[in-house]
Amino acid sequence: MQRIIAVFVLGVLGPLGGCIANDAPAGTAAGAVISPNGISLNGISLNSVNLNGISPNGISLNGTPLGISISGPPLAGADVVGSTWTGHLSDGSTAALRVDDALQGTGNNADLWSYRLSVSANGTWRPLCLDPAGNASFADTVHGSWNLAQGIAGGGSYDPTTADFTLACRGSAIAKCVELGYKPWTGNTPQLVACVRALRGDYCGDGTPYTVTGTPVNIFDNEGIQADSVAWDPEAEWTPAGARCVSKKKETRFNQDAHQKPWCFPHAVKAEKNCGSGFSGAVVIITELAPL
Repeated sequence: MQRIIAVFVLGVLGPLGGCIANDAPAGTAAGAVISPNGISLNGISLNSVNLNGISPNGISLNGTPLGISISGPPLAGADVVGSTWTGHLSDGSTAALRVDDALQGTGNNADLWSYRLSVSANGTWRPLCLDPAGNASFADTVHGSWNLAQGIAGGGSYDPTTADFTLACRGSAIAKCVELGYKPWTGNTPQLVACVRALRGDYCGDGTPYTVTGTPVNIFDNEGIQADSVAWDPEAEWTPAGARCVSKKKETRFNQDAHQKPWCFPHAVKAEKNCGSGFSGAVVIITELAPL
């Protein structure tokens, strides 16, 4: 089975990184699971500056990492295993992609399918996604496409109106947020977009991350998909356009981990005493950090 896809350049915004934490940070509830793949029920995840996690794996695009957008609805089911696709790269060349395996989610993610894909580079099939150990990994499929630019208006934004869908390697910010339950097909697009910005520390909403991959962060939302089940400290309130405010009581990730201040702080994004205490306006996500 062969199908045609459109492939565009979507720059990877930093290394994948992250590993399973052996010791839970202070304030973690009993039974809480901290995981780099973001599927824990209580919303604790290791944040990632990596938006889609796609690696070129031997395909040269003038030094630009490979990203993929596919025409049509997101993949579902195991019937596509073994199918090949013709990808159109940004330099005008093409590459073959092959679906090698399918993995159905469990529990609340039973409606989510992940796929292990290979890309043909110089006559050799190579994994499209790699885990931190360098092994072939799976990708989630999400309707719509992201703007991976940094430092400009529209950077990091999500376009749900396109006929394309995105491949996001598991462990990347997009995949983590989908696996946390923020799925466009369940009507949770605002939470998905805000979650991706939150995990990447995109405070200014321009696609620039101000955090370090692997920092534990607790995420919960205005609809109760992820509940606040740990006694951590509020960090920031998030909308699909970036952070609305940061807490005046708690170190933010851009101070604590990235050691650099976003250009929008403290003018557009201000430190507020009660930031993170509730949802109002366009705020749909709140982040918390473990007590120091």
